[in-house]
Amino acid sequence: MSRVMPVHWLSKDARYRIIDVMLSTRTTNSLAEELGVSRTTIRKYVNRETHPSDEVMARIFQICAPYEEDQIIRIAVDDLIEAIRRLGESLDKSDYKKYLLKKLEEVIKELEK
Repeated sequence: MSRVMPVHWLSKDARYRIIDVMLSTRTTNSLAEELGVSRTTIRKYVNRETHPSDEVMARIFQICAPYEEDQIIRIAVDDLIEAIRRLGESLDKSDYKKYLLKKLEEVIKELEK
């Protein structure tokens, strides 16, 4: 994946799941080296003791192999959609919900171009 992806909005859970995808085809040592972090850091990610930073996630999007990209993109999209769903459920005024729907419709129209 050659483009820089916006990663700040990724949840901790999505970050952990993406690390799991990366480790499904690499050793801890290999992934640590590719990401420029220690093996201990990778183990902390796996054990959910700490989550990958934005910088680490951006690096993942740069180094992932084509066969990993689909899974990673799906995790990211599902995570964003779930966040939007929770936001919609938490809005107490119908005006806010209407605004959210309007903005989502704009995004959908842009994506369909």
